Amino acid sequence: MIIIDENLCKGCHLCLFMCYKNVYAISPDVNKKGVQLPFVKFEERCTKCGTCEVACPDQAITVDLPENWWMNEDVNFNPLFTRQGK
Repeated sequence: MIIIDENLCKGCHLCLFMCYKNVYAISPDVNKKGVQLPFVKFEERCTKCGTCEVACPDQAITVDLPENWWMNEDVNFNPLFTRQGK
């Protein structure tokens, strides 16, 4: 589930351009700020990579990840990361 906070979004559309799965589209309607906001058009395409959330300069996007996602067997962390390569 992707949540876009309309009060925080300024309509820069970075999420639209950064999403490699083309999840977003631009609304033809304008909000109270006079901005055409992005909206989630194809949520089924979303891989929950979080690129849109990180790219958003206003922190207006939240990608809802399952609880304890880091415990998934498919997630591989670099064991030397905390040692800074030592």
